[in-house]
Amino acid sequence: MYNEKYFIKAIELSFEAYKAKGSRSTAKLKPVHKFVADTLAKIWGKDFEICYMGDSTKEKTVEGKYYPKDIDITVLDGEQTVFCLGIKFVTSNYKQNANNYFENMMGETANIQAVGNLPYAQLIILRHETPYYKKNETETPSKIEIVNDKDIAKYLKLMFDNPQAHRPNYLGIHLIDVNKRTINVTLTDLEKSFSKKTA
Repeated sequence: MYNEKYFIKAIELSFEAYKAKGSRSTAKLKPVHKFVADTLAKIWGKDFEICYMGDSTKEKTVEGKYYPKDIDITVLDGEQTVFCLGIKFVTSNYKQNANNYFENMMGETANIQAVGNLPYAQLIILRHETPYYKKNETETPSKIEIVNDKDIAKYLKLMFDNPQAHRPNYLGIHLIDVNKRTINVTLTDLEKSFSKKTA
């Protein structure tokens, strides 16, 4: 079902959109969302509908325990939502916002899963070498930050914690390396870049 080659291609297309339309444009999300939606469609089968942000589709609003939430990708069985997935695709300034990303992920997960038996998953895509841009700068980063063991540790602790509403049912973290000039994406070699325990 999962095809790594197509996943990498979707990320490359996302980077092309990011480069062409800027960081605030939702265009950078569409290729990755489509890949994940297509993969889920194969897993769930033709009797289920997949809602996501695409050119001819849109996200579904799901009633959470505390507030309604537009979910990146939902799986529907008729009118009933049976699975939700949130995607975070961080292209720059990760360390500045790392705790906010983590806390927001837990909050949105709890909001959906506290309703009852609705599973929520998270997919996080990070650049191993992440550019940091000062305010109003978009071309040349002032530095490159390296995502390291400490940055990933909180996610691992969360997943090894007891099941609770704020812990997603499933969590995928992909670290990528990007050749900005050619927009060539590869998955980071975890064995070379992280401690054995983290990898």
